[in-house]
Amino acid sequence: MIKPLASLFISLATACSAPGHPVEPVPAAPAATAAPTPAAPNVPEPSIYDLELRLRDANNHDVGLDIQRGHPVLITMFYASCPVACPVLIDELGRIASELPPAVQADLRIVLVSFDPRDTPAVLSELAATRKLDARWTLAGASEIDARTLAAVLGFKYRKLANGDYFHGATIVALDADGQPIARAEKMGQRETLFAAFR
Repeated sequence: MIKPLASLFISLATACSAPGHPVEPVPAAPAATAAPTPAAPNVPEPSIYDLELRLRDANNHDVGLDIQRGHPVLITMFYASCPVACPVLIDELGRIASELPPAVQADLRIVLVSFDPRDTPAVLSELAATRKLDARWTLAGASEIDARTLAAVLGFKYRKLANGDYFHGATIVALDADGQPIARAEKMGQRETLFAAFR
């Protein structure tokens, strides 16, 4: 039964394509028009202050991550005994602050959070005094889990080395008065991104 059916289909196909039996073209189906994708709403990033992390500052006070709420903030991470990168990072933050318009300079706050458990309030206080950091600067330490949480949110990478020092990045994040990230610099020399955010 299969062979006769096959022969029938072949005969029909031959007849339809033979001269004198033109095949009417089948009109193409109209192309489906994709519905326009609605523009994504301009949703701001969540405030990092929602993390409710606890810090211990250079004055030995238990403070929240939102200690500078109400001010524009530059925030990064560091460790006090860092021999090279962190001193350069502090200098970079100072230069950024000094080059902003005077009104912004007066309102700006800088938060440095240490990921090194050796950075006691006394160590942080000594560093602030040595570097002549004024009241606009907050130096604070965090527990290991809080430091890891903050680093993940900021996109700041670090890892401990065998000698007790740390290998780390230099990410600086600009926050608005409510703690929402508005700009970031992933490495030294990207100050213009941060300037633009505060202008």
